[in-house]
Formats: sequence, C-alpha cells, structure tokens
Amino acid sequence: MDEGDDSLFCTVDGRGKYEILCWLATQNTSFKPTFARIFQKATKDFSAHSIYPSLGVESTLPQYRATNTSSFSPSQNEYPLWYLFYGTLAIPEVLARQLNFPAGQVPVLQPGTIKGGMLETWAGKYRVLVDAPESEVVNGSAYLVESKEHEDALRVYETDNYEVVRCEIYLPSGPVMGCSFRFVGTVDGLVPC
Repeated sequence: MDEGDDSLFCTVDGRGKYEILCWLATQNTSFKPTFARIFQKATKDFSAHSIYPSLGVESTLPQYRATNTSSFSPSQNEYPLWYLFYGTLAIPEVLARQLNFPAGQVPVLQPGTIKGGMLETWAGKYRVLVDAPESEVVNGSAYLVESKEHEDALRVYETDNYEVVRCEIYLPSGPVMGCSFRFVGTVDGLVPC
C-alpha cells in the first residue's frame, strides 16, 4: 500500500478465516494475511429452501431441501424464539446483563437438551458447540428470546466465532424447534470437554 497500489478487501466469517489459515499453512510461503475485525456479530442466515444451517445435519443434502409443502422452522425473523445456551449465557445474571434487564430482574431459564452436537474447549477456557452424531447430547439452559433486539444483543455477545443454527430443543414440557450458537471460529487446539 505504501507504493500507491490498490488494496482488495473481502469479508470472511470465522470459518472462512480458519480455512484461509489452514490453506496457507500447506503452502510454502511466509505470507501472513491481515484480518481486520469489522463485524463481530454471530451470523444468522437461515435458508427458506432447506433446513440449513442445522446442528449435526449435513443440511445441503437433497433430502433436506424444500418440497411444495415444506416450511422450515424457525424462520429467519420468527419471534419469540427458543435458544439453548451451554456456556456463560446459561448463567441468569450474565444473560440479564446482556439483555439489559432492569436491576434485580433475572430471566427464567429452564433445563434443555439438544442432539447432534457436542461441547469442546477452545483456547483453553471456552466451551463451544460443534457438530456431532445425533447420538451425542448437550445439556444446557433454554430461554425464550422475545425480540430481534434481544437476539441481536446475544449475537454480538457470541461474536463472529459462532453462527446461529436451527436445532430441536428438548424441554421438560416437550420438544420445540429453536436455535443455538455453533462454533465456527479458528480451531487451534479444540479438545473435548
């Protein structure tokens, strides 16, 4: 850039960054890319034509595409919406702070379970959700997110190292379709919890 050359920029999510770094590691080069954080919100990009993205499911396969009678739940802008939390958001005081609840008011969480994922440890301290066979189960706390504003606050909290995925949440009252945050960030040293 000092020589007056044009620069090119593109936007990549955490998974894209990881793939670029992995590819560069296989090359015989000393090139080090620069990644500038410009958008830190967890992505939420639900397809209306398939169940993509869904926890523990290769949702691009033909059997998961829409038919004339298909509708996929939850939809992109559907509220209220159940979420399953498995880390710090499962602590009522942390969740209340992120949702800007009045002092002394805490959200009501209930026990919940999802299938098709497992928890691993990232960076030596963070519990992260990754895809796994359907036989794998993750226990956590479920919360009914009432609005897009609350969901956006949670997506900012989780950062672009995560994406929102569809999943079936098993509550004491029965199963509901909802969401959780799946890890998509750089994977240096993920270890099972």
